Amino acid sequence: MRIDFEARTLSCSVGDLVHENTYRRIGVERGDGFRRMWLGTEIHTQRAETRSAEDPNYRPEVGVDYRCAVGEWAVTITGRIDGLSIDRERRRITIEEVKSIHFDLELAALYRSEKMQRHLFQLMLYAWFLSLKPDYEGFEFLPQLVLIDLITGTVKAIDAPFEPEDIAGAFQREISRLVEEIENDRALKMAKRAYAEGITFPHELMRPFQQEMVDAVARAVGQRETLLVSAPTGIGKTAAAIFPALVESLRRGKKLFFLTSKTLQQEMAVKVLETLNDGSFRVLRIRAKQKMCAHTEMICHEDFCPFASNYSEKMQRSGLVSRMSTDLSYFDPDIVFEMARSEEVCPFEVSLELIEQADVIVCDYNYIFDPYVGLKRYQKDDDYSDSVLIIDEAHNLVDRGRGYYSPEIEERALDLVAEHLSMRPQFDVDEWEELVRELRSQLHELAQPLEGTTRQSVCEPDRRFFLRQRNEWERVVLQYITWKISNRLADETDPVIDFYFRLMKFTNLMNEEGEEFSQIIEATPGGLKLKIFCKDPSRFLGEIISGSYATIAMSATLEPFDFYRKTLGFPSDRVSELSLPSPFPRENRKIVVISNVDTTYKERGLHYDTIARTLGEVANANTGNYLALFPSYAFLQEVSARMPYVEKRLMIQRSDMTDYERRSFLTALKDGHDQHLILAVSGGMYAEGVDYQGDMLRGVFVVGPALPAVSFEQELLKRYYDDQYGAGFEYAYLIPGMTRVIQSAGRVIRSEKDVGFIALLCKRFTNASYTRYFPADWYVDSPRELVSKNPGKEIQAFLEARNQPQLRIRY
Repeated sequence: MRIDFEARTLSCSVGDLVHENTYRRIGVERGDGFRRMWLGTEIHTQRAETRSAEDPNYRPEVGVDYRCAVGEWAVTITGRIDGLSIDRERRRITIEEVKSIHFDLELAALYRSEKMQRHLFQLMLYAWFLSLKPDYEGFEFLPQLVLIDLITGTVKAIDAPFEPEDIAGAFQREISRLVEEIENDRALKMAKRAYAEGITFPHELMRPFQQEMVDAVARAVGQRETLLVSAPTGIGKTAAAIFPALVESLRRGKKLFFLTSKTLQQEMAVKVLETLNDGSFRVLRIRAKQKMCAHTEMICHEDFCPFASNYSEKMQRSGLVSRMSTDLSYFDPDIVFEMARSEEVCPFEVSLELIEQADVIVCDYNYIFDPYVGLKRYQKDDDYSDSVLIIDEAHNLVDRGRGYYSPEIEERALDLVAEHLSMRPQFDVDEWEELVRELRSQLHELAQPLEGTTRQSVCEPDRRFFLRQRNEWERVVLQYITWKISNRLADETDPVIDFYFRLMKFTNLMNEEGEEFSQIIEATPGGLKLKIFCKDPSRFLGEIISGSYATIAMSATLEPFDFYRKTLGFPSDRVSELSLPSPFPRENRKIVVISNVDTTYKERGLHYDTIARTLGEVANANTGNYLALFPSYAFLQEVSARMPYVEKRLMIQRSDMTDYERRSFLTALKDGHDQHLILAVSGGMYAEGVDYQGDMLRGVFVVGPALPAVSFEQELLKRYYDDQYGAGFEYAYLIPGMTRVIQSAGRVIRSEKDVGFIALLCKRFTNASYTRYFPADWYVDSPRELVSKNPGKEIQAFLEARNQPQLRIRY
């Protein structure tokens, strides 16, 4: 829908008139889930081919439009007729609206549903628009709603009587309703624009360099630009981005999305928004689906979950969204959960319904950038022009983006499908066994180059084979779902459904062509694995960033800008950059390089004891909490096993920690009852996005540059970046590794009043290839001045001196 308030013009689709905001049925096995499947597209194609062969006048996918005036508005409505046959000799026009559904599951309910009336109204509008054209005056119109079964292909054609006067009246009511909604929405936006003029920065004084960032963000949003901001820890990036972006978004009637890679970053954003909001705008925080499930088992289907059952009817009856929008300005996930549960409706679905009501949405990257998780109900046709995006800790989006476009198929999944279906002999659809055999055979054929110690190889899968597999599996899965529902069988995790969606993602992505993709076959302990490896997601991320009204990407480690412009796909014609210095007084910070250890993969085993001893000596000689960050869990475990006795509580991060355990570390630091030494991994939750306020942290040890481990995929990445930019090692290894180092170091630099040290352990930190990525404010003349011959004593002397209150620098 396109609206120009100045010119008073409105362009919309027939769907905008026909499909009001209605609540959907829950579960991929129901309702619109089938239309997302490929069989629906195939059925439409087959219908067009059949009808064209039967009727020489038949044409599929015919565009139609209608223009009218509604008050002061000039309105244009467009649509696309599924099938049109114009018989000029008999002066007869047949119009088809084709819908593919699952007859066994949906047909009976469709006949008595509101959705049936919407389908018929859409069909009648097409007929009425044509009837108003002079060329067709006096023609007989025969509208037909054509229903086709997804399983059997059975066709049911429903003839609909064409009553032009009734349709004209219904059209006038709907177009008037739509214009009224637009004008009401405009009035609300004008009120929010007025409120925006009065929003002030949430703190009495700005931190050093915050004003520069506020001005740059305001300018970027105001001028519809994209902005890369590299700002060290301590500037207050969250407030400096949200405040101006919120003001400019409210002025322009845009939704503001604050996107994060970690939950703790969302909490910080919500705190800033709370200080700005007096109830005049609405904030929504979207929590992960698993954490919003109110049922005992996470089975998202109306036949098995009471919170999904009759969801649409219960939502209509309860008026829940309207009540929440009236009563709340912050849709807190806990409150949404309880209010939804009280009405016995799905809390996660309710949170998605609230997107339309919210002015600011705080959520994970996934909801915008993941092609299968993204908020498609809000963003139509991938149009983000009504959205302002703030991407927090944006350096993380590069790897996330690769993951979104790197689907895989495992032979182990075929084993689970075969095992699952073999235990259900009542499901007598034999095709699945042959499909499993064919796919397994294809994997083994692709794996022929693997022999001896060669575990991975680039391969070329047969695209046509996978297209056929996807379509055949879709038929099997639809029959399987029918059988499950008929037999009231519920599975919290279903290997058949899970495998189908993996196959669908894999096959869909095979349609994408480009040097940024490699297909890899790998031999794993669990069997063969076929993967599409996306080396460069910039094309896909860039489409969203370029399509947004404005995008702000910020991080303490967003330099070199050239790297992130390219890897995130920022548009070259509307991007600006801002690099800010650290507000942290040099006098309050000690940075040392400990060069007598070597953390390279080949040599690190010789230095585990030295690293453990160094950590213990510094921890025992000084008061306060300390954080040591390692390149991997394996490295961390080797050093932790060699740690000497320390006069602090030793806390060690594990890869399998629960949310409660992860948060307990931070709680312990905040309580201040004991002193702690935490051993954790670079790039993890304790190394990025955590605000260690006040005396929570006195020092950080960064053990090694944290380069990505050498692997088959990483080497493919290196070769790709060599070919593209002549910078393979830098782009694949060095920049990501040094980004983690700087992020880790930033944990101790939180405000201009903090005191702390940063110790970098590895001789590579004296190499110019690495030190060129050190922030300029880390040293005066040269990075060489950071190298310490006696780091323990230097750190001890620094901390003892700064423990004297009169020497603390304050503002």
